[in-house]
Amino acid sequence: MYNWDLQNAIAAFVESQRPNFQAQHDLYLSVLYGFLDMQSHLLTLLGFPPVP
Repeated sequence: MYNWDLQNAIAAFVESQRPNFQAQHDLYLSVLYGFLDMQSHLLTLLGFPPVP
């Protein structure tokens, strides 16, 4: 059977996080781009040609 209390608690938590969705999205993208930039520099240092 379904645990409606748990489902309602999860839905309430997600709704409480809604004002932060844009900030979380921006943080995710900045960390992702930073990681990719770092890997690009590392591969360039190891002798691989840079990819535009």
